[in-house]
Amino acid sequence: MTHDSHKYKSQFQVIFKEYYNPLCNFANSILRDSALAEDAIQDVFTSFWQKSKVDTIDNPKAFLFQCAKNRAFEVLRSKKKMSDYALKLEREYTDVLAIEELSERYMLKEKLFRKIAELPPQCQKILKLSKLNGFTYKEIATELDISVKTVENQIGRGLRLLRLKMATAL
Repeated sequence: MTHDSHKYKSQFQVIFKEYYNPLCNFANSILRDSALAEDAIQDVFTSFWQKSKVDTIDNPKAFLFQCAKNRAFEVLRSKKKMSDYALKLEREYTDVLAIEELSERYMLKEKLFRKIAELPPQCQKILKLSKLNGFTYKEIATELDISVKTVENQIGRGLRLLRLKMATAL
């Protein structure tokens, strides 16, 4: 490998690591099938690699989210799953600003999920049950065999820690 190909591979790895999960989540929001979404994003990155676009794209995030959107809708068309919902969604996603806003939202979600993963285990578990799964404090307390007061304290602690972590991440 030449020096340039090492640089190219390194750039690609950085881009892949940063955008793979948010792109999968984005494609899944269109396809509503995580396996199809992952396949679509793998296709996007394969094409991105093969066409040597890493160092020629000014805004890889916008480019990749646009490619992900296009590939997801290609998959829908090929599966003949173009429901009214999908057609409406495709019309909404044609606006470049919408893609930029959506990409920012998915990147922020990815940062949030990473920061949640850094919380202490009990705090992380309780916060996920409450905020991601929609459990009530009482349901969490019953599920984990702890008091409602402990749930309240852990959620308060978790949110405080997340605010600190997110403030430093942004």
